[in-house]
Amino acid sequence: MPLPEDDPRIRLHKGSFVIYYHVDISKAEQFLLDFGMKVAHRKADGSEIFFSGYGPDPFVYIARQAQGVDPMFGGAAYVVESRMELEKAAKVAGASAISPLDAPGGGEIVTLHDPAGHPVHLVYGQQPKPTEDQNLQKLDINYEDSKPRKGRFQRFDPGPAPVHKWGHYGVTYPDGGYQMMYDWYTTTLALAPADFVYEGEKPITVFFRIDRAEDYTDHHAFFFKRTKPDLKPHVAHAAFEVHDFDIQHLGHDYLASKGYKLCWGVGRHVLGSQVFDYWFDPSGFIVEHYADGDLVNNDTPIAHMQAGPHTLAVWGPPVPAVF
Repeated sequence: MPLPEDDPRIRLHKGSFVIYYHVDISKAEQFLLDFGMKVAHRKADGSEIFFSGYGPDPFVYIARQAQGVDPMFGGAAYVVESRMELEKAAKVAGASAISPLDAPGGGEIVTLHDPAGHPVHLVYGQQPKPTEDQNLQKLDINYEDSKPRKGRFQRFDPGPAPVHKWGHYGVTYPDGGYQMMYDWYTTTLALAPADFVYEGEKPITVFFRIDRAEDYTDHHAFFFKRTKPDLKPHVAHAAFEVHDFDIQHLGHDYLASKGYKLCWGVGRHVLGSQVFDYWFDPSGFIVEHYADGDLVNNDTPIAHMQAGPHTLAVWGPPVPAVF
């Protein structure tokens, strides 16, 4: 069942891509290749590189050359349901005009900014690419009381964990900014809360799903949390889906063998249920591989939980300070 016709929010179809600015774009490129992406297109002057996964999205990540000495988050993009929704977005206060999307797959784009200043891009008309067959196994698991796999083996090749799609991201907001962030995201975009996290009686973190009424979508496409007092609002992390738990561990071992800096993982989240593995890229941004996440819709109960390590993971390494 679609959203009601009189729903004023901008209707979203799915997530599309994220944008990051790097001081050393060549180091970023090597990391993203080792992380499991592929180069979809490179501008002739090397100032912009588009990376794809093996899914149908024409690209999932744009790496751009930073103009100054600091890396920067350039926002995330959602695909809207129709061009009418893109026209609706262009009428939001402070929105850019509709312009061509100069990227693989083409299409058009409008850019908004949330109350904390984070860019939010809305796109329409992208042409999907063929899904690339990675020859990934869907495993038959032998449980203690059910063993369907007889005379067959689980065998894997080491290497990067191939990225399927960009799944979600999160940003921080300044102290006192919770309500204006919540109001903007839930009245401007068709996002709905999936779960709330509290400090006492005060909500501080919200996970948002793309609201498609009774259609099931990922547990969260977006979240926000309060920033630390000494920090400006910034991106928390961006997450990319991989095939399964084994592929995720193979990717973990591969990144470790290359000497990259582990942030947190491998573990299992509580809210969203996904298996997670977080890494720092060479610019210091946090990116995540995830697998086996929940799907939710309008009928799924919303959790209200107190903040703390027990809310973040049911198993895994100790929660790092950055979380």
